[in-house]
Amino acid sequence: MRRYRSLRRAAVSSTEPVTLEEAKAHLRVDASDYWDDEMITSYIITAREWIEDYIDRTVVTQQLVMKLDSFPEEIELPRPPVVTSGTATAVAVTYTTNESGATATLSTSSYRIDRDSIPAVLRTNYAGSWPSHIIDQNSVTVTWWAGYGSAPPQRVKTAILMCVHELYEKRGDAQMPDAAKRLLDTVSWGSYT
Repeated sequence: MRRYRSLRRAAVSSTEPVTLEEAKAHLRVDASDYWDDEMITSYIITAREWIEDYIDRTVVTQQLVMKLDSFPEEIELPRPPVVTSGTATAVAVTYTTNESGATATLSTSSYRIDRDSIPAVLRTNYAGSWPSHIIDQNSVTVTWWAGYGSAPPQRVKTAILMCVHELYEKRGDAQMPDAAKRLLDTVSWGSYT
């Protein structure tokens, strides 16, 4: 699993890839108990986050923010896939322009986005360059949307159900099932989905 010094989630979709009803059917839970439903719902979120960390991908649509100390030659956008359609396709880049701490937003016409690359990459326009800026901690901020939206790979949904089952049955001693790992290894970075 990759680690990013400053990568954080700014906003997360409220729609999980597995519904409470799907999880209860997988667990063979027939009763509708408020506390049990709340616990299973929290396990769905936990399983999804567990899986996102394991595969280093974004399952549900979320806005991510990454801070850099300077502009590298190209900027990789971790936690693929970057959103490629709809209203959540914006990528924003801000930077500190001078010693007074003034910030500016880089025009989207100043760079190009390779959304087909895994992970997606920001590059300057041909024969272009990144703007002059202060090189200091967190002087460049990149914000983008990532995730499969409403259609993650079925392997991911199945792995989420396996992890929910593990969390539900073992509560304090749960570990990601090996079968779930094998499914997820087919969608991690370096593989095709």
